[in-house]
Amino acid sequence: MAASPSPAPAQAGGPQLQASPALARWLRTHCESSEHSAAAVVLGLLPGSATAEALAEWPQPGAATAGMLQAARAAMQRQRPVDVAVTLAAPGSEHHRHIALPLLQGAAVVGAVAVALRSADTGVAQGQLAMLQAACTRLGQTLAANETRAPELNLSAQVLQLQASFVAAPSLEEAAGRLCTELCAALRCERVSLAAVAGSTGRELEVWGLSNAPRLESGHELARLLGAAMQEAVDQSERVLYPAPVSEPMRIVMAHSELHARSSHTLASLPLAHQGQAVGALLAERRGAEPFTEVQLQLLHATASALGGVLHMRVQAQRPWRTRARELWQRVRQRITRRDDPVPKAVLGISALALLGATVVPLPYRVGAVARVEGAVQRVVVAPLDGFIHKSHVRPGDVVRAGDVLVEMADQDLLLEQRKWESALTQHENGFAAALARADRAQFIIAQGKAAEARAQLELVRRNLARARLVAPIDGVVIKGDLSQALGAPVQRGDTLLTLAPKAQYRLIIDVDERDVAQVRAGQSGQLALSALPVDTLGFTVERVTPVATVRDGRNAFEVQATLQAGVPNLSPGLQGVAKIEAGSASAAWLLGHRAVQWLRGALWAWGW
Repeated sequence: MAASPSPAPAQAGGPQLQASPALARWLRTHCESSEHSAAAVVLGLLPGSATAEALAEWPQPGAATAGMLQAARAAMQRQRPVDVAVTLAAPGSEHHRHIALPLLQGAAVVGAVAVALRSADTGVAQGQLAMLQAACTRLGQTLAANETRAPELNLSAQVLQLQASFVAAPSLEEAAGRLCTELCAALRCERVSLAAVAGSTGRELEVWGLSNAPRLESGHELARLLGAAMQEAVDQSERVLYPAPVSEPMRIVMAHSELHARSSHTLASLPLAHQGQAVGALLAERRGAEPFTEVQLQLLHATASALGGVLHMRVQAQRPWRTRARELWQRVRQRITRRDDPVPKAVLGISALALLGATVVPLPYRVGAVARVEGAVQRVVVAPLDGFIHKSHVRPGDVVRAGDVLVEMADQDLLLEQRKWESALTQHENGFAAALARADRAQFIIAQGKAAEARAQLELVRRNLARARLVAPIDGVVIKGDLSQALGAPVQRGDTLLTLAPKAQYRLIIDVDERDVAQVRAGQSGQLALSALPVDTLGFTVERVTPVATVRDGRNAFEVQATLQAGVPNLSPGLQGVAKIEAGSASAAWLLGHRAVQWLRGALWAWGW
């Protein structure tokens, strides 16, 4: 069977096979699986032409003969299997028959595979052809998909890299310049420009970045030309190519033609959109009349699709807060003035009524502060002399009666001193009697004086012995002082040992902040909620406002003394809680904002305003 030397595939510009290790491995695996295979070759179309070249050969490069190549080209031209018997074989050659099979992707021929067989038997050839056809069922589609997927992956990687560079820049100007420079290198262009929508109309473009150049001022002639060209793409919401190919739809290209006349560059501009709204545009320029390739246009389109949302985000962040506030107010006003939308008007009316009520309707005003319960009278038991603690009969919380022994101090030293002065007194009295018997007036007077001294010292010691037993001065409860852990400890005269308070007689101390003390006066009533009794509130009446401030928890506070009303439950001194003093009435707006107004007045006064 004669094979045509010049194959003509059905779709000369369709998908193409390329040489790859995967193709060589597939050919080697198939041929080594059959003992009849002597040599094999895979042909593929060259890109952009109808010429076929060898992409893989077996068992080594150059193994394909002219007959194998002719059989493969015939299969490509006819788009069906070819079986050719070798009539004139070279001496010693193992090629007795050539079979070939076209490789298709859809209806397009992407190549062919030819195998030289060692057998001339027609049955063997038909069996080998069936095996080859089964092996090539999806070879064309798989290899073509792998070859076309690599550019797609490369395109995605480029777009992600451009997007990452745009996001990582600290400012919009730097981000635009970096993006344009990288995109210019990827497209091999002369210049790439980026513009963003600005102005109150939302359709005016401002050039933010140029490749390999600083940002142009708004009044620059080149900025005007670039902005006008990109504005045409934004206004038409389509890409604009100039000079436009024959297959490109008709566009308005007045600004593009003006820019082309100035620079002689081939232009391609694409709008950038976010949620259906134009947010900017990209403009790429190539030197000379060389048009943009399809791959370059794909990269431009992919970059424009990925950049719209990011550009909108960065432009919004770049605007001053006054502009954002003004636009927000405009949107709110437009929503309110719409006749077919009653919800904003109802919300506005309800808000106005609520504001009016907050400024007019009076509410109870109460001054809150931390409070503590103390005894109405407190008696302190102090050490009467220097000594040591011997026994403690009470602890805080114990109820005592007047005269009960509370503490005993060690009296060993006092007893020794008592015996000492008793002996001295006896001695001086004997001397006094002897002088009297001798009628020795001088010794009589001296002995009498020493006896009086000893008698006074003895009385002092006896009184100290009586004071060594500390007794309760009043009926009450011990509220402070636990000496059970201090037995044997030394004390000095005047040290506080215990504190007593009369039972069922209390007063309330409220620490009012200095900002609220002006609202508190004697005679006002209030409510107290103790931490131990959070549900039950106790009534009280303010008696006195102490005019001296004290520091409480790092702030100035004034002590307000109050009397608890009758009928309160059993309390204990030291309980704490929160007191609310009735201070009249005020509007809700004043209650919520008077602290801020006070702080602002103080700050303005401190700043000298």
